[in-house]
Amino acid sequence: MLPHSEVEMTIQDGSGAPIGKQVIKVGEVKNEGGEMVSSFTSAFTAKDGKTLGQGQGKFKCSGSGIAVDVKMMMPNNPMASQEASLKGSEGFLVYPSSLSAGQSLPDASFTMNTETSGMKMSLTYKVKDRKVAGREKITTDAGSWDCYRITFKADFTITMMGKEMPMDFTGTEWFSPGFGVVKTESADKSGKKLGSTLITKLVK
Repeated sequence: MLPHSEVEMTIQDGSGAPIGKQVIKVGEVKNEGGEMVSSFTSAFTAKDGKTLGQGQGKFKCSGSGIAVDVKMMMPNNPMASQEASLKGSEGFLVYPSSLSAGQSLPDASFTMNTETSGMKMSLTYKVKDRKVAGREKITTDAGSWDCYRITFKADFTITMMGKEMPMDFTGTEWFSPGFGVVKTESADKSGKKLGSTLITKLVK
């Protein structure tokens, strides 16, 4: 994504009906330790325009590829916008500069602790078995992108009052080198579609 650009992702439910939007605003690019790093802010709104939450993260770019804050791929949940605590370098999804069908990509994980009305909760999100399934062109109202289709498995667990509430699912993302993810889809273990996101507006 370009510096100072703004990306609107439409969030859809399992049937493909729009239920909200995610607006990502990209900030300035800075050189940090030989890597080009750009911060972003993300805001979630419901279909009725009500704000569900806001968050922030980073993109990193080097000669070996790019890394995207794993929060970008979390299920669309208001918890994802609250104050988070990342563990080490495991908070980024890595996309090598050279991609090809059949290629395996590194796993990633993210841990967040939050407190709401005095109740402490923790969230763990793990992305694994990432594989490049092929190439595909994606065209939306915002433009056209030549993408790599990447499949993955995800473990999403909320722990509250000592009780774990896991949700495992499979996902697919369409990643365009030099830009980022332009489309996502998720499904449960039975193959039932849970939801999707799609770029519907791009302001450069």
